[in-house]
Amino acid sequence: MTAIAIDDSGKLEIPLEIRQQLGITTAQSLNLEVRQGCIILQPLDQEAKVQRQGSALVLETPPLGNLDALIDDLREERIQSQLPA
Repeated sequence: MTAIAIDDSGKLEIPLEIRQQLGITTAQSLNLEVRQGCIILQPLDQEAKVQRQGSALVLETPPLGNLDALIDDLREERIQSQLPA
């Protein structure tokens, strides 16, 4: 668990590592919910944008999170599944 502080204006800072892990950007909005005395923050889905660059259409999508961490987790799962029980 990570401890964070709330400043005098009520703002809190989500640590960079967690933002990267979840793919949260500074321009992104979050949904805030209070459930059983807990604060739950969830990234709102961002729509993909299509832009024309010259004669090509370019799709811009929100970040998928920390891709390196995802690959490392999948790699570790694969290694563990190959080890004898």
